[in-house]
Amino acid sequence: MSTYSSKIGLDNPLSIPVVVAVEPWGEDYTLMPGEQLEIHAYGRKGTPWFHVVGWDDSLQVYCEDTDSFKVVQRDVELKCGHNRQKASDD
Repeated sequence: MSTYSSKIGLDNPLSIPVVVAVEPWGEDYTLMPGEQLEIHAYGRKGTPWFHVVGWDDSLQVYCEDTDSFKVVQRDVELKCGHNRQKASDD
């Protein structure tokens, strides 16, 4: 069975950390000022797509028609909670 995929890039141009929550899994990744990341989504029934909701210091990225995903920064896959402690220390 073939797999469909999509990706979205996110940048943090702000001077504060921004939390990126990937839904519906509820996993979070913190982007420090000037950082970027990509969310890669995979689906079996069709091409995944994204719905993004922005707040003052966070983004919720809803992965629609998605079976699985990964978050990548500079070709390295990130784990849930990336930079969480660093952001709380700043």
